[in-house]
Amino acid sequence: MGNRRSRYGTAADRKAKVPKAPEASQERVRTEPIRVTLDLKPKQHRELKRWCNGAAADLDLSAVALAPVLRLLGEELLRNPELADTIRAELKRQAEQV
Repeated sequence: MGNRRSRYGTAADRKAKVPKAPEASQERVRTEPIRVTLDLKPKQHRELKRWCNGAAADLDLSAVALAPVLRLLGEELLRNPELADTIRAELKRQAEQV
């Protein structure tokens, strides 16, 4: 058989073509937003949109979109331990009902 090579090259050739992993100081940090999809029951959606419309009127804005409200709720959940505890308790309650 001698020095015959496969069409894919030798293992050493393939290894040489694999890019090296970035060093710790060169790691990429994701900066693009990550899209999350949320399914709501029609009643939940209607009530949340009604809340957004009321907030828009209270703040003298033409509209308040639901997405920024949900983003703000997520941020508040992360910085407010009491809210986080309330949500954990509700998640546990719902899990026990299943």
